[in-house]
Amino acid sequence: MSNAILSSNANSSLINTLLGSESVKNPNVYSTEEITPPYAATWQRCDPTTSTATNGRTQNFEVMKYGYVQQALLCWEKVIESAPADIASGAALFSANDVIRCIDNIELMCAGRAVCTMTGDDIFAQFSDLSEADSIPVRSSALKARTCPAAVASGNRTPPVKYCVPIVFPQFEDVNTQLNSQFLESLTFKVKWGQVTNTDVANAVASIVPNSMYMRFRYKAYPEEQVSEVLSSNFDQPELAQLSSRWYCETPQTATTGAGNAGELTLTDVTVELKNTDCVQDFFIIAYPTLTDSPYVAQKIDNIRLEASGQVLVEMSNEELLYTRLGEHGWSCSQSVADSGGATNVAKIQNGLYTWYKLSNTLSLRELNNPKIVVSLSGLNPNVQYSVRVSEKCSAIFSTTSATGRYNVALSN
Repeated sequence: MSNAILSSNANSSLINTLLGSESVKNPNVYSTEEITPPYAATWQRCDPTTSTATNGRTQNFEVMKYGYVQQALLCWEKVIESAPADIASGAALFSANDVIRCIDNIELMCAGRAVCTMTGDDIFAQFSDLSEADSIPVRSSALKARTCPAAVASGNRTPPVKYCVPIVFPQFEDVNTQLNSQFLESLTFKVKWGQVTNTDVANAVASIVPNSMYMRFRYKAYPEEQVSEVLSSNFDQPELAQLSSRWYCETPQTATTGAGNAGELTLTDVTVELKNTDCVQDFFIIAYPTLTDSPYVAQKIDNIRLEASGQVLVEMSNEELLYTRLGEHGWSCSQSVADSGGATNVAKIQNGLYTWYKLSNTLSLRELNNPKIVVSLSGLNPNVQYSVRVSEKCSAIFSTTSATGRYNVALSN
């Protein structure tokens, strides 16, 4: 029996041209395009070399030699040692984004050499760039504000609240660049703690519970046959070069608002000079109050302007910034909103497309004269110092020496 639609299509020049293309593929023809070999997924706890986490202290987490590192989670518990007054159940203890205050920076080290570094601002920039679905576990386990689980009498320690923060270095964003801890020289996560004493309770000091901090690594281990194939294919040359990314944080600029009524002041044209010379995929701009006892909440940005070599390369208003995360389908992707701690106020200058699996564009800062980003803010509180930071996700090539497993940055521009 003839089909009227198929008969009509058979007379279409456009459809016949498309059917003659090499790109045509019938989806009902069964084919197994790609199957990954079975592997063992293993989760291992890693304790730090020292048990105390205080302001400015550094802790090292030695990565075990189990296989490919797929995931890294940094966990800790935080308490108020001595409550100054009775604290009711459900009372506010720690504001949203307290984890960003707690982490100064984290370094990925190979044989004692720093390969990648992410500051707390870089981590927050990562979180701000997640889609709604991806941000749900981050908001639940890390970013959201914490309240007291149970009533506490005056002078007693509050019940601990737990934080779990995903540490996603750019190498973890692509299955092709995940780190083979079994082959590489010894890997270490070096965590430098920031303001761990912050709390929303007046006249109180918080602390991280000793021995509560640890990292949970997820490993992928192949059978011997697949391991041999990987080694013979990847390391048939003296050196394996892999394209990935790394983070760079520009020197922040601060400005203090004058006296006046809250919400009536305008602070404009805060300029951040760009000293980096790498190839930048994305710029992230964050503005927040600098006082250590103030919540880490990104402020609304009215306008950003990227200037270089006497030209305005990019200028976008707050409304336009909503559309910077452009996907391959021509539409812009949304950011997370609820419990995000102001992550939606992080502005992004995206040079490529919103994808995680391939490099779509990059901007070299090396030959640009006097590059800078001018940030316009408004509606700020009076007599408050604000900091404007620019975090940059930059392209980089990492090399692994076949003979020794040494891993380092080979080329950044």
